[in-house]
Amino acid sequence: MFRKLMAVAVALMLVVGGLYAEEIKGEFVKVDGGKVTIKVDGKEKSYKIADVKVKIGKDKEGQLSEALGKWKEGTKGTFNVDKDEVNSAKKEKTK
Repeated sequence: MFRKLMAVAVALMLVVGGLYAEEIKGEFVKVDGGKVTIKVDGKEKSYKIADVKVKIGKDKEGQLSEALGKWKEGTKGTFNVDKDEVNSAKKEKTK
């Protein structure tokens, strides 16, 4: 009984914690010293880059900062931001 209660409590905390993350659509500007600068509606803002592993290419893993460092200025994308820290990024597909 106690295990089930704890499992429900942990699941609830994870769901509620995820609600505070914000999804930002903007334009990549640069990576500098562990921060990424994103332009949204003509205004630039810098965010810390989370220390997380991401998939780079088809079969390589690396740090998010490494992946963002390969983006070109002006690349449009969606950035997941939690407490002024980018923890994931996805490029928009170009036509």
